[in-house]
Amino acid sequence: MYKFIITLDLQKGTRDKVLEKAPAVQSATRAEEGCLQYDFFSCTDKANRLVFVETWVDEAAHAFHMEQTHTKEFIAYHNQFHEKLVFETVNVSPCKEA
Repeated sequence: MYKFIITLDLQKGTRDKVLEKAPAVQSATRAEEGCLQYDFFSCTDKANRLVFVETWVDEAAHAFHMEQTHTKEFIAYHNQFHEKLVFETVNVSPCKEA
């Protein structure tokens, strides 16, 4: 499994512009083979921050996603509004008991 969190700090006043495009991309992405989760969240304490959470069956499924037209267009669109982007992979292995 391949899971990650993307945190976007956006220029003031641009969050809603990005969110307007999100539903169509979310629908297309969730229909892709290998997509287990593709969600967007707005932060309640930072108005200009969005968090994307993605889970894929493996890195190959994510690589396929990155080649799709809807993905490339959405990334190109929201890139213009970034102040900061943080990409973090998440370990999905179960924690071992002590």
